[in-house]
Amino acid sequence: MLEFLIVMYLIREEKLQFLFIRGAEKRVILESIALFYFIYTNYMRKIILHILIIFFLLLNNSCKKAEIIYPKPIDTTMVGKIRTVVILGNSIVRYGPDPSLGWTGDWGLDASIQENDFVHILIRNLQSKDNRIIVKFKNIADFEFNHASFQFSTIDTLKNADLIVMKIGENVNFTADPNYNQFISDYDKLIQYLDPANKAVKLIVDGFWDHPDVNNDIRNYALSKKYPLISITDLSSVSKNKGLAGIPMIELCD
Repeated sequence: MLEFLIVMYLIREEKLQFLFIRGAEKRVILESIALFYFIYTNYMRKIILHILIIFFLLLNNSCKKAEIIYPKPIDTTMVGKIRTVVILGNSIVRYGPDPSLGWTGDWGLDASIQENDFVHILIRNLQSKDNRIIVKFKNIADFEFNHASFQFSTIDTLKNADLIVMKIGENVNFTADPNYNQFISDYDKLIQYLDPANKAVKLIVDGFWDHPDVNNDIRNYALSKKYPLISITDLSSVSKNKGLAGIPMIELCD
């Protein structure tokens, strides 16, 4: 309780640059998020915090650790102007039918129905706040496997969004990728290509699998850019979070 009151004070006095939550109880994390929600009541903060909450709910009761790093500075010129959201991911975002896995869906892999994958629940929740918001999403696993030769023109229809969510990393192979030393540089080029005017808010999510090199590079990138960062790696330590062929099983309920 004392720590929570200190956080409240620091937030109120605008002295807290980052909020670190490690190994905390879900109740404390949700109280902290709720605190941000009610203290920072403008539209932009609500949109970002709503996404933070959705990703935190991925942890459910199966994960005892979470890490949310939320940089305080907000571009106030974006308040009330979020109209388009782009989510870039891999099979967690969308995966077509694959008989080899016994998978017949065309949505986030291992979700029981389309409405229960995290993208569609996020869409539903965001549009319940503002039905003018348009959410676009794409599986860019090709970038993970071939980031050095990735054709950026394949994502032209996703350019110039107001909010970009980056949810990739699981398919990046630190040891086998001969071009890994330029992965973060290419990751940054991808974001800059999507947002040439540098006006979008960026939300970074690390990988489900415990791949320290890749995940640490993604986290350090987010911190260096002062982008909001959500770590979900602890999910992979719980067996029931692994679905077909050990692939992440991420499904949410309202």
